[in-house]
Amino acid sequence: MKKLIIMGGLSVALLSPSLVLAQGNQATHHTGIYLGANYGGFKARGGDFDDDRDLIEGVAGWQISPYLAVEGNYIDFGKYGSRHAKADVDGYGAALVGKLPLTDSFAIYAKGGRFWWDGSVQIMNVRASQDDESWFYGVGALFQISELIGVTAEYKRYDIEYDRRKYPVAANNSDIDLDTVTVGLRFSF
Repeated sequence: MKKLIIMGGLSVALLSPSLVLAQGNQATHHTGIYLGANYGGFKARGGDFDDDRDLIEGVAGWQISPYLAVEGNYIDFGKYGSRHAKADVDGYGAALVGKLPLTDSFAIYAKGGRFWWDGSVQIMNVRASQDDESWFYGVGALFQISELIGVTAEYKRYDIEYDRRKYPVAANNSDIDLDTVTVGLRFSF
């Protein structure tokens, strides 16, 4: 089901340039406050996108100009891993967003910022927690359905690195980048 939702959102985002040519001014040039919610999936470095890996994200931002925004987010990756090694990560982020409006209803954007996260890892029944901060970056597309409502499709990478010294059996790789693919709704005010 998740793959169907994500693929539907990505299809709307990718097909929207042809759809928006027939529409009037829908405000990709809008400035002000926006709120959003995203749903999607993620994969850890070297893994695959899996139906068991859901994430939810809340977004709040201020579109300073048609081309620049500042944004904060909360993201919960839930629990992921195998029977022998499991992880649970969530956190808050702050980013700068550069947006390029291509039409009155469609824009692409890139973002980058800092992510403050809490993680809990269990390896062979030994659990350890860690709080840290790392960088994240991503790209996305925004399709304005109306002046106040938009649909987003986004890819982001979070650079998560665990402290190997906390575990009796070291993980193969302590650098666990998390790649995300999400679709969401954005409400502008």
